[in-house]
Amino acid sequence: MRNHAFKRYASILAILALLAASSVVVGSFKYPYPLVKLTNLPQYTMFDLGGVLFGSRRFAADIAWIQLLQYYGSPEVPLDKDTTFRLSWDMVKHLAGMNVEHHHHHGHGHDGHVELGEHGDQGERKPESAGNAPDEPRSAQSRYPRLLGHCYRVVNLDPYFSYAYLYGAGALAWNLERPDEAMRLLQSGISAMEKFRENITKDVQHPFWQYHLYMSAIIYRNSGEFDKMTGALEVAVRQPGCPNMVKAVLANIYQKEAKYYPSLKLWLEIYDSKDPLYAPKSEKKILELKAVLGI
Repeated sequence: MRNHAFKRYASILAILALLAASSVVVGSFKYPYPLVKLTNLPQYTMFDLGGVLFGSRRFAADIAWIQLLQYYGSPEVPLDKDTTFRLSWDMVKHLAGMNVEHHHHHGHGHDGHVELGEHGDQGERKPESAGNAPDEPRSAQSRYPRLLGHCYRVVNLDPYFSYAYLYGAGALAWNLERPDEAMRLLQSGISAMEKFRENITKDVQHPFWQYHLYMSAIIYRNSGEFDKMTGALEVAVRQPGCPNMVKAVLANIYQKEAKYYPSLKLWLEIYDSKDPLYAPKSEKKILELKAVLGI
C-alpha cells in the first residue's frame, strides 16, 4: 500500500513539475499562432481540436481547405461515393503538384455530368432544392450557405492562409452575391495580419494590399462603378497566386463586353494551371471563344 501511495504522490509531483516547466516555456517564447476558435461547423469540431492538440494546425488547415473546395466545388445535390472519391483524389493530386487528367465526372448533375468550376459564371448554375419547385431556381444569395463558415474554419486554424481569404471573398462577392460576407472575411484577414504580423516571415505588405485591392473591387461593384471594379480585378489577376475563380469572373466580364481575346487569354491561363476544379469549364470556354473568333 505504501509503495502504491508513493507512486501516486510521485506522479502528482511529476505532473506539477511539468506544468511549472510549461509555464516557464510559455512565458519565454511567443507561440506563433493565436488561440484557436473552434469551427461553427460541428461535424469538423473533433478533427480540428485534434489538429490543435497534436500541434498540427497547419496540416489541419490544409485538410479544411480541401473540404472547403469539395463543398463549394460540388453541386448542392449529393454525389455518389465513387464521384466524391474521384473529386477528392483529383484535388489532393493537384495540391501536391501532380498532373490531373482533364475529364468530366459523372454524378447527379443537371445533365448527368458534374462540371466543377462553374462558379465563375456568376449565377449561371441554379440547382434545385427540396424547397424550390423545378421552375423556381434558388437565388445566388441562398446557395452554399456554409461557405463563409468553411473559410473561417480554415483561417482560424491557420490565420496566415491568405489564399483562403482571397478565394472566399471572391466567391462570396461575385458568384454568390453576398458582398457583406466577403467584406467581413477580408476585414478579419486584415485584423489577423495586423495582430500577428511579427510572426510573419514573408513580406507582410503582400497580403495586406491584396486584401485592400479585393475590398476596393467589391466596393466599386456595390456602388455600380463597374469600370473601376474591372480595373481592380485586372490588377488582381496579374498577381502571383490569384485564384482561378477570380480569373474566371473577369474572363466572363470580358466575354459579356465582347472582349473575346482577353477572355480567351484568361481561360487559357486557367486551363494551363491544370486545376481540376476548372478543367471542364475552361475547355468548354476555350472552344466557345475560338468559335466566336473564328480561330
